[in-house]
Amino acid sequence: MRVEYRYCPACGAALGERRIEGRSRPACPRCDFVAWGGPQVAVALLATDAGGRLLLIRRGSGEGQEGWALPGGYVDGAEDPALGAARECREETGWEVEVGGLVGAYHVLTGDGPLVVLAYSGRRSGGAAAVTEEAPEQLWVAANEVPQLAFSSHSRAVSAWRSQISRVA
Repeated sequence: MRVEYRYCPACGAALGERRIEGRSRPACPRCDFVAWGGPQVAVALLATDAGGRLLLIRRGSGEGQEGWALPGGYVDGAEDPALGAARECREETGWEVEVGGLVGAYHVLTGDGPLVVLAYSGRRSGGAAAVTEEAPEQLWVAANEVPQLAFSSHSRAVSAWRSQISRVA
């Protein structure tokens, strides 16, 4: 969701250009507003069941549609990212998950702008499978049976997760 400012959201003045830290940035000539253009934050959840199988979803819409992916999505503004990962999993799959540690952080350039994906591990703790528009199909797979994923950040997260579980085993 790329937002390109043309007017200052603080005072309404038309934005100009200001050189800041060696880069030209959209900035307000009347107040201190600068459109920094920072990345959006998204989460992905490597949720496992009691047998150690990983939860995947088939994407029902948007980018990566019909491909396999980890449950996840955008973090709301005031939301803790780990709680956002649990919320996204519940919304997309019906499963409640106890979120564990951070598996990795991945920078991705998309058509909508830069994105930072925070991937967390987690364990299924309750709920029941639910078919949703976002995730019309679910699949629980062993760590060595993960199919090709729709997003490079998810593939990288699965690789990091596999490394973590192999060190523990």
